[in-house]
Amino acid sequence: MSLGPHRGPNPCRARVPAVLRSRAIVVGSAVLAALLANYWVLEGALADRTNFDGSWISDLSTRSESSGGTFVALGVVAALVLLLYGVELVAVLGERGGPLRRGALAFLFAALETVVAASAPLSCAEGLEAACSLKEDPLDIVHSLATVGEIGGTILSFGLLGLGFLRAGRRRFAIVTFAFGAVWLVLTILTGVSYLSDGVDEIKGAFQRIDQMIFGIWLVVLACAATSTVQEADSGRR
Repeated sequence: MSLGPHRGPNPCRARVPAVLRSRAIVVGSAVLAALLANYWVLEGALADRTNFDGSWISDLSTRSESSGGTFVALGVVAALVLLLYGVELVAVLGERGGPLRRGALAFLFAALETVVAASAPLSCAEGLEAACSLKEDPLDIVHSLATVGEIGGTILSFGLLGLGFLRAGRRRFAIVTFAFGAVWLVLTILTGVSYLSDGVDEIKGAFQRIDQMIFGIWLVVLACAATSTVQEADSGRR
C-alpha cells in the first residue's frame, strides 16, 4: 500500500519516547491492563460479601463495605495502568492523524474518567444492600458523572478506531473493533436497563462482568492492531 514519498524523520515521532511505541511494551501494557480491569475476579477471596449475578462491580469498592478500601486501591491501580496504555496508544496512533488519532484520544479520555470514577467510591452498595440509598454527596456525584464520561469516551473510541482502521486499509481490524464495540455496547445497555426492569436487575452483575472480560480481550487485540498498522505504514515509507 503506497503511503506517499518519505520526506525524512517525522518530528512528532521524534518527540515521543521510543519505548512508548515499542510493540512489546504496548502489547504488554494491554495484557496487564486487561488483567487488572478484571480485578473483580478476586471478589470471592477479598470481599466481605458478593453477588456475581446481581451486584455492580463498583459495589465492591463502596464506602459502606469494610473491604471497600481494598477494591478502591485495586480499581485505582487498574485505572492508572489503563491510562498509561492510553498514553501509549496516542503515542503509536497519534501521528497517523484522522480517526485513529481521535480514537486514541477518546480512549485516553475514557481512561482518565475511569481513574476519576475509581477514586470516588459510592456511599453504599446498591447491588448488595436492599436498603442502600446513595447519599448523593460529592463523591457519589463525581463517580456517576465520571462513569458517564467513561462510557461515552469508550463508545467514541470504538467507533473512531474502527473507522480509522477501515480507512487505513486494515479491514479485518476494523471489523473486529466494530464487533467488540457492538457487543460491549449491547451489554452496557442491558446493565443500564436494570434500573427499569427487575428481571434484568437480577443478572446485571453477570452482564457487567462479561462486558468487562470482553473489554479486556479488546485491549489486547487493539494493541496488536495499532502496532501492526503503524509497522505496515513505516514499511511503506521506506
